[in-house]
Amino acid sequence: MESPLRLGNSKISGTGVFATKVISTGEFICLMNGKEVSLKEVGELEIIGTQREGDALQIDVDSYLIIEEIYRCVNHSCSPNAFIRGKNELIALRSIANGEEITFDYSTTMWEDATQIKKLFNEDIWTMNCSCKSDECRKEIKQFYELPEKIQEKYLRLNAVPDFILKLKGLSQCLEVIHQKAKFQ
Repeated sequence: MESPLRLGNSKISGTGVFATKVISTGEFICLMNGKEVSLKEVGELEIIGTQREGDALQIDVDSYLIIEEIYRCVNHSCSPNAFIRGKNELIALRSIANGEEITFDYSTTMWEDATQIKKLFNEDIWTMNCSCKSDECRKEIKQFYELPEKIQEKYLRLNAVPDFILKLKGLSQCLEVIHQKAKFQ
């Protein structure tokens, strides 16, 4: 089967990934394949220069994929046409035209612990200035839990986040309810 993807020059940033056919809403696009590693291993690979900062795809609290080159070229957009489902499935969020650049919101795959990052690497959590140029551009790519509540709710309602984010968001909401109840006792 021919891949529905090709590399090309992006108006967002450098090289992008483009559709080679019409992709329907909800259609599976590809698996974002790569080698599974821990957060510590990602940091070590960045230090020795075999991995660029921010290129690993977070797939769980302490698990990442060192994704293959083509998938590293899928650019971010604050108004994406695709999302990550499950662990590493790229799915069309809306219909994608033949020749259109495929994007996903990087923030929907990021839930790092600032304390752990500081302890392991003596660095702040990774953020990036956004250059997506969409009308909804937030100007900065940050962790999912730092997104405005309205945007978090939209992605959760659409089930447009990886499984680990669904799990963490559910746990986070439960802890918030417990904390609120404790205030009133």
